[in-house]
Amino acid sequence: MVELSLYSYGPRTSVEFGGGRFDVGPDVFIAVEGVGTFEGVSVERKIQSLLSAGKDPAKTAAKVHRESTQRGHASITTSLSFQLEVRECSRALSMLLVAPPFGSYLQESQRRASVTHSSLITPPLPSEHHVKIFEETAHRLVDGYKQLIENGVTLEDARYVLPLCTKTSLFISCSLETYAPFIQHRNIGEHLPYEVHEFAEKFYSLAKNVAPMMVEARLMIKHPLVSYPFPNPFKPSDPFFSKQLEGKDLDEPLLLHLQNLLPGKLIRDVFAAHVKELVDTVNPLINAVTLEPLSLVAYHQAIRHRTVPTAVESIYTAAERALKNPEKNIIPPPDVKTNPRNMKLFTQLCIESLECYDKLVKDGCRLGDAALILPQALKLYVVRAYNGFNLLYPSGFVATRTCSYAQWEERAIAYKLLHEVVKRAPELETVMGEKCRQLGYCPEKTWCPIILKYHKYSDELHQRMQKS
Repeated sequence: MVELSLYSYGPRTSVEFGGGRFDVGPDVFIAVEGVGTFEGVSVERKIQSLLSAGKDPAKTAAKVHRESTQRGHASITTSLSFQLEVRECSRALSMLLVAPPFGSYLQESQRRASVTHSSLITPPLPSEHHVKIFEETAHRLVDGYKQLIENGVTLEDARYVLPLCTKTSLFISCSLETYAPFIQHRNIGEHLPYEVHEFAEKFYSLAKNVAPMMVEARLMIKHPLVSYPFPNPFKPSDPFFSKQLEGKDLDEPLLLHLQNLLPGKLIRDVFAAHVKELVDTVNPLINAVTLEPLSLVAYHQAIRHRTVPTAVESIYTAAERALKNPEKNIIPPPDVKTNPRNMKLFTQLCIESLECYDKLVKDGCRLGDAALILPQALKLYVVRAYNGFNLLYPSGFVATRTCSYAQWEERAIAYKLLHEVVKRAPELETVMGEKCRQLGYCPEKTWCPIILKYHKYSDELHQRMQKS
């Protein structure tokens, strides 16, 4: 059962009036602030004026939300913020919860925390027979995970064999608009994991308790396309991806398109001057679109880099492809590939996981429930668009993911992207690269030799930079 804990929400305040305090919740605060944009007065003064005139601020708020929120005024619904924790959820649900770009997410890491048999979640399958099949397979995957670790495989690489039903937890800072689509589409149908309904019902309940007027008005907008898009692999077969993947079987990213409107010498001069106001102009002037094969492990991490717009194929299409050719459609990590015994065990476990999924589906189980047994090594494809920030800035995708501390799949993608972009636009070579190249120092606790390709560096200099 998915657990939600609300730690804070806002905006809210209290206003002095008549010798006492008048509490102002989000419904009234945001509505009055919205009205105040026309009058240039503070929330406190506006509410005091309403109270002095004998008016009920709640009625004013209700009118604003009927007229503004209901017609899609997103500045209102994105102003209502929540800080909450989600526990006892699967990696399948968290894969969706961290996908909306307008939110911030801190998630429990499988790279550092060991998984046990108690870390598994069983979906509501139609019979005890199906529950038995699912749970036996899930427990064998955990046994295999433990065996890989005993064989010397790191936690980071052993996790690839774990199923999506593995538990996780995360802290979320978001707005009402972040999860409005979840609330609106609580009927999960065939494709979404059952936990989406659980989360949506609980988030709806806490949001309605905090700001009932705003929630009611937002849900009056019925059209599914009024919310900002986010990647969702739990969907029917996607014709756009079918077209992109025709005749392709990729093991590394493919650069589909590069738009570069940056004059070569000018960009070198601007970056060398370190004038942020000028460098920021670059952001929309360069754009690289890629088709990338990723494991579910790397995909889950990639979508948290929220400034990179991402589209993802159906996980069910990926599973069908893997059932036909498992070896080509699961991604073994380095610690596994280098040892034949580990590779054999890893492949057997992934195939068993896929076969369990196939049996559940053929027996009539919901796709969204059967998907929770799929291994995190499953390969699926994404299309991603990298702008100037993510290609050129030290805090963008290329710079942060080429760091030696980055997850190995993401690092390989970042280097491939770097090389392909520079191949097509050589003038960018001097302004692209690892984070340490651009910063001039290593921000990590322990530095690596990469920085020596670009700068003179030493332990003494590193310690000095860490303290400064």
